[in-house]
Amino acid sequence: MFVPIIKLIISSILPIMFSVIFYLAEKKTSFRKITYWQKQLIIGVVFGLLAVISTHFGIETEGAVINVRDAAPLSAGLIFGGPAGIIAGLIGGVERFFASFLGIGQSTQLACSLATLSAGFFAALLRKFVFDSNRPSLFHGLLVGITTEVFHMLLIYFTSLSNVYDAFTYIQGCTLPMTLCNGITVMFSILFVTFLDNKRIINKNKVKKIEYTFRSKLLICVLIAFSATSAFSFTLQNHIAITDTEHLLNININDVKNTINNKYTSYDTIDESISNLALDWHIGESGCVMIIDKNGTILSDRDGHIGENIAENGIDLSNFSNKENELFTSEVHGHNSFCIFSVQDDYYIVASIPKDEALFSRKITLYVTVFIEIIVFTSLFVFIFLLIKKVVVKNIDKINNSLAKITDGDLNETVNVRSNEEFAVLSDDINSTVDTLKRYIKEADERIDKELEFARQIQHSSLPSVFPPYPNRNDFDIYAQMHTAKEVGGDFYDFYLLGKDKLAFLIADVSGKGIPAAMFMMTAKTLIKSLVESGIEPSEAFTRANNKLCENNEAGMFVTAWLGILDLNIGLLKYVNAGHNPPLIKRNGKYFEYICSKPNFILAGMDNIKYKAYEIQLSPGDEIFLYTDGVTEANNTSYELFGEDSLLESLNEKDGLTVKQLCNKVKSDVDKFAVNALQSDDITMLAVKLNFLLSDDSIVVSSDADSMSLVYNFIDKKLKNLEIEKSFSNKIKLVTDEIYSNIINYSDATRAKVSFFKTDKSIFLTFYDNGKPFNPLIAEGPDTSLSVEERESGGLGIYIVKNTASRIDYSNKDGFNILTIIFE
Repeated sequence: MFVPIIKLIISSILPIMFSVIFYLAEKKTSFRKITYWQKQLIIGVVFGLLAVISTHFGIETEGAVINVRDAAPLSAGLIFGGPAGIIAGLIGGVERFFASFLGIGQSTQLACSLATLSAGFFAALLRKFVFDSNRPSLFHGLLVGITTEVFHMLLIYFTSLSNVYDAFTYIQGCTLPMTLCNGITVMFSILFVTFLDNKRIINKNKVKKIEYTFRSKLLICVLIAFSATSAFSFTLQNHIAITDTEHLLNININDVKNTINNKYTSYDTIDESISNLALDWHIGESGCVMIIDKNGTILSDRDGHIGENIAENGIDLSNFSNKENELFTSEVHGHNSFCIFSVQDDYYIVASIPKDEALFSRKITLYVTVFIEIIVFTSLFVFIFLLIKKVVVKNIDKINNSLAKITDGDLNETVNVRSNEEFAVLSDDINSTVDTLKRYIKEADERIDKELEFARQIQHSSLPSVFPPYPNRNDFDIYAQMHTAKEVGGDFYDFYLLGKDKLAFLIADVSGKGIPAAMFMMTAKTLIKSLVESGIEPSEAFTRANNKLCENNEAGMFVTAWLGILDLNIGLLKYVNAGHNPPLIKRNGKYFEYICSKPNFILAGMDNIKYKAYEIQLSPGDEIFLYTDGVTEANNTSYELFGEDSLLESLNEKDGLTVKQLCNKVKSDVDKFAVNALQSDDITMLAVKLNFLLSDDSIVVSSDADSMSLVYNFIDKKLKNLEIEKSFSNKIKLVTDEIYSNIINYSDATRAKVSFFKTDKSIFLTFYDNGKPFNPLIAEGPDTSLSVEERESGGLGIYIVKNTASRIDYSNKDGFNILTIIFE
């Protein structure tokens, strides 16, 4: 007996062990890479083989086999998937059918095969429809295992109706061990997999879904109902069995009395043949009738105990002190039996039947009734659960799904669950609430839009927006534009004159966007401007601004900024960079390039930071381009950035653009790059071009065609201020036009300077250029004796200048042609 028990334990452990193995393989090996159906096939075959092993590792008893074969398809189907359970059930069921031809459980061949086959389908259906394709809990696994084995026992009974007694013997011997072993095996398979999945077996803090709560409550109700009906059935069947037994025994005693009365005329006659009277008297299969004298000696008995004292056969004479024809229990011939006695004259007539035989019908009826109740209540549980799940839970899930979309911001979602009046009313109420919410949101949006538009107007009104900002100044050009990602933004720019000779210009980017960034931007802009206008150096202005912005900065906001102050007389630019993007500079009409200087720390990031300033010497025609990271970090729909290289390429693509055209081109190129992507950051740009350096007596310009008007206006203004007579002024203007035209057209110069100086008797007009050396004093003049058609081109302008001026001096120093023309 020991070896079969060991085999049964092994076959119980195998489904648990392979459940763990397949779970770990799915999580940690390449097994997870194969397809779903391949996994189901492999798992189904393996668990089917485990079912086969269980068939041969069972304990034989009364012609049946105690085993855990059904646990394999149940574990496969409940834990890994319905197809795996069905495959395992097919393999185990078919093999069990043919195993009977080898002498294993022949009398239960069909029942056991169908039970194993059904176990796979049960697991598949329960996992899909009851457990929503999820692994069940431990308790549910235990109940599924027990219910499956109850169905197994019923199959044994209904397939053996021709031999009910033997079938009941199998059922009585196998029910308890098989239901417990199969249920516990399935439960422990689920337990170990759940443990490996790092899920708590019982999570008291987790809010359960309504279907789980309902399933648990319904199961409790079903168990209570089952227990009550089972107890009632037991009580009723027991009472019926005892009553029938009492009636049966009384009938037999009466029959004995009638036989004596009809067959014998007196008890003297009975004494002669008393021993034969009960010899062939049977009650049921094993019951009997005994006739006993007053001393307890058996006078007649079918089991050969005549002459023995009744006490030797287990019946106590004290029982005969009870009332006649009342049931009592006593040991009769080694069997615990129901007994009744009756007295007639000097004899006791005793009728008895073993309790097992008397209660056999009760047991079989009770077993079958309980089994059927288990199946009925289980089916009822599943049916009610699925019905409630479909009618209530699924509709609640639909409503919750719609509500989830609504809470995620999709207010156009409509709840439309109308299978029942209650859900239709609920759907209408939710839709009405959402409509009201949408109306309130629309009103709030409109109000916020107005307020944001007002804030945008305030913000933009605080920035210089009229261009050109200084119509009477043509020594420099400046232009700026800002495009916010929201109604208001954190970028800003600013520029203002410091007296007549200096231009301050600034660009900055506040961390964040929206209202908070705009408010911080206004604070930073106002603070920096007040410090710069106080006349301190740019570095000191940023140092003080940083300390002030750090005060009460609980939001942790910061500013990147670039500030430059340009001396318009000498072209010296002093600038300071607080963590901002590097600007670009264009020198001598060539190409833009980045200004590579080490930036300082951001503003409002840390107090007591000393900021360092840098200097650049600008010449007429040089340009500075400032921008925020909204330009270089603009992205397209593929999340690619515009980048610094694209910005450099955009600036250098076309020459001769005004500062406004330059900013517009960059914005256009950024828009083309971004295509339909939403603007994610503020885009701000500022461009400055130095046209010329102007002092009281001179002007420095870039020697291009545009500078001609600048020089001409400079000379004209000087002549008017000195109130030079018109004829003399015209001569000076003529000379200026001739000389400066030659510089522009023939000298290849990039920079030129014209000075005007007057003494009491003379006017000195001096031209400087860095073009190729040329001495006009030694140049040959035109042959005026020839006609215009015959005369060679060139030289006429110098000829006119020589004949107009009082004296001309030329020199070349430090790479500059210096031509001084004197009028007296």
